[in-house]
Amino acid sequence: MLFPHRPLVASNASRSIAFVSALLAILFFFVVLYRSWGAGRNLSSFGGRLGLGKPEPPTTIPKKLWYKLGPKGLSDEARAWTDTCIRNNTDYRVEFMTEEAADVYVQAAFGMRHPKLVEVYLGLSIPILKADLLRYLLLFAEGGVYNDLDVTCDAPIDDWIPAQYKDSTAVVVGWEFDVGWGDNFIREFATWTIMAKPGSPHIWQVIEDTVEFFEKKVKENNVPLGKLTLDMTGDVVDATGPRRFTNGLFKSMEKIYGARASIEHVMELMEPKLLGDVLVLPGFSFAAGSNTYDEGVVLPPPLVTHHYAGTWKNKNGGEQ
Repeated sequence: MLFPHRPLVASNASRSIAFVSALLAILFFFVVLYRSWGAGRNLSSFGGRLGLGKPEPPTTIPKKLWYKLGPKGLSDEARAWTDTCIRNNTDYRVEFMTEEAADVYVQAAFGMRHPKLVEVYLGLSIPILKADLLRYLLLFAEGGVYNDLDVTCDAPIDDWIPAQYKDSTAVVVGWEFDVGWGDNFIREFATWTIMAKPGSPHIWQVIEDTVEFFEKKVKENNVPLGKLTLDMTGDVVDATGPRRFTNGLFKSMEKIYGARASIEHVMELMEPKLLGDVLVLPGFSFAAGSNTYDEGVVLPPPLVTHHYAGTWKNKNGGEQ
């Protein structure tokens, strides 16, 4: 199995495509504006502290599947992968976001209250960094399930959350690296599949930290945002990917829930565990191929499988 990256050692520390047209993009803008006008309401202006107490009781996680298309659209291979999720979850609405549609969406959902955020998002020129930020924005604005195109679903989405946690869960994540790497590595959540209700302060923390990171890199390198390169931003995993996501979630949870939200409470999981309102799934749920368990341990089947297509893994951080 080829992995896009290995865990960091601590010591070294088509359905929607045809509808994207100019006319429908304008209509889409106003629909999203109406539907998402409140994205970020009750939060401070961007860059400030959230100032939130305990989150409100979560609403039901919306039955929506999000995908982000690259410039080459949906390949036959990616269509086969995504169909495993779409056909087995027929009550879920599906949205394939093109680059143009995503730009319109972000402007409509966040432009009124968070213009700086929109400026940063639209100014990014590295596709994978922009795509990473987009998944967090979509989940914050509307919630649902974000999947990368190279993910297959092995179980119905409605079965991912155990019955006893359904009323208390606002975010669902699964370990990418948790078991079988020894004692001296950095754990991180997978970001190829994330599930969330809209308006989660934990997702907002990730967004806030990501934008602050870009602002810092612009100042350090004395270049406009659009001139940032992968050499300047460093490892994608740290900049916008799994480690950024994991650190942001725990940062937010520790603010709200205190010491009981520590990572130590959800290590080496063999069953799902609720940490505040974040449901953490064991490594075998979203990343069976990158976690190694003791011989003889009988594991449940995975919920999803990631196929590591890695279309972004080139010098430009995106499809050619």
